Amino acid sequence: MYRGKFRALKVFFSALLLLGLLSGAAFACTVIAAGKNATVDGSAMITHNDDSRTANSRLFIIPEADWPEGSMRPLVKDAHGYEGDAQQLDEIPQVPHTYRYFFSRYSFMNEKGVAIAEATNGVQVTDARSEKIQQIMEKDAAGSLDAWLIQDVMLERAASAREAVKIMGDLVEKYGWYDAGETMPLTDGNETWVIEFYGNKIWAAWRVPDDEVFVAANRARLRHLDLTDKENVMHCPDLVDFAVKNGFIEAKDVNEKDFSPADVYSPSTELYSTRREWRVLSLLAPESFKMGPDEYDYPMSIKPDRKLTVQDLFTIKGDWYAGTSFDLSQGIQAGPWGNPIRFANSSKENPEASWERSINMMRTCYVHIAQVRGDLPEEVRGISWYGYGAPDTTYITPLWPIMRALPPLYSIGDRFHPYDPKSGWWTCTRVQEIAGLRYQDAREEIHKARDAKLKPLYLQAPLIQNAAAQLIKDGKRDDAIDLITDFAYSHATDWHDRWQSLGDRLLSKYALGYTDVKATPYPEWWNKTVGFDTLRRSSKEAPKK
Repeated sequence: MYRGKFRALKVFFSALLLLGLLSGAAFACTVIAAGKNATVDGSAMITHNDDSRTANSRLFIIPEADWPEGSMRPLVKDAHGYEGDAQQLDEIPQVPHTYRYFFSRYSFMNEKGVAIAEATNGVQVTDARSEKIQQIMEKDAAGSLDAWLIQDVMLERAASAREAVKIMGDLVEKYGWYDAGETMPLTDGNETWVIEFYGNKIWAAWRVPDDEVFVAANRARLRHLDLTDKENVMHCPDLVDFAVKNGFIEAKDVNEKDFSPADVYSPSTELYSTRREWRVLSLLAPESFKMGPDEYDYPMSIKPDRKLTVQDLFTIKGDWYAGTSFDLSQGIQAGPWGNPIRFANSSKENPEASWERSINMMRTCYVHIAQVRGDLPEEVRGISWYGYGAPDTTYITPLWPIMRALPPLYSIGDRFHPYDPKSGWWTCTRVQEIAGLRYQDAREEIHKARDAKLKPLYLQAPLIQNAAAQLIKDGKRDDAIDLITDFAYSHATDWHDRWQSLGDRLLSKYALGYTDVKATPYPEWWNKTVGFDTLRRSSKEAPKK
């Protein structure tokens, strides 16, 4: 039943490489990486909110493939976006066999259990030094690789996180980087790494301690690296020399046991990024993390106050500073019903004005939480908990790259096509938009609806994973894949049906300014704030009959 669809996906991928697609950088993502000893079940986890406004939200599985000797792998710019200006930049020698992996706006997990996420970063220009850095590392950088391409190629080839770092680093050194900088956490369930690309052929990587959690929010984060620690730090050969040669740092100031490539190559202290980093760290360790919200040199990783679950990370991904002085659900900006969503805005009178940037965003394409157990057979060790839209008002469901096929809801429609009830993205976005009618009330109903299914699913998915692992150990690999496929496929389609029904119910309940077709007055504080008052005539005389 699934194999025909499987072959069709391979054809689709080939078409993508030929046609190319238009895209834009997702300079808006929040990523978290938890080492295996920082979680309840011993799995390593990485997360990604893809907050790009131009994202192609469709999700596919690119099948494994064998390649003839002498084959070349094209490097096609904009292969993850939409039809337009795609072009082949280069080609590289193909490997004999490529792995199966998830392909969406960003590719994020392969059949070996290697998972990756990304957050675009860049130089904050504040002085002559940072302007020079931006010019050399971003504007003048020439190469053939960007975030999309390097993740694709890595997932096709890497069987471990350490190998993934080496593959990506070698590629950048040889073919160069042409796009904005990137921060990418990755894991195989055993080791968790963060690799950063700064432009040209410059990169560095650091292994996250197994009992700690890393966070990045659109700025480079690798600081205070011991470059002599070959076990836990990797980097390009000229990481230091390139910086000295170009005047980014004085040779006398270089300390190879305490080197900060983020500050040298991609300096940034913008609140747009640092506030989210603070928020994640403060939620991870509310008792032990003591730094305030206006600082910028936050630790790369910390030990959480308690070990984490997928549910914990999903909750953080849906955060909008509730209970803090930055709470986006408070004040007149949130409207009478406490809506924390903020649309893009600008002011001619105050060009520097902006909203607080929260982790949860209305333009989120998808939320992804990779849960990888390194002690299981590679085929089933990686679960992708995947959901469309803003995390606070959506669901996540377990998927595996080894699935024989995905439900059609993942390949139908996206934000650049008209609403389609068969589309997973549109169905989730519909619920998200309806929630805006009465946010806090609707949110309560959404959470109640998703918790009813999600809480038992958190327990069921590992049980299925263990059962599939045992089948593989018993030599029944096909049975294991069938089990995984049936489980994930059925739950994904069930979620879709539930969310359609939920959207119908919420629209019926909150349409026309009512609650169940009953008048719902605005709160008194809102009435006073906006000037709800008695109507008055301009003349004291009664109208003549």
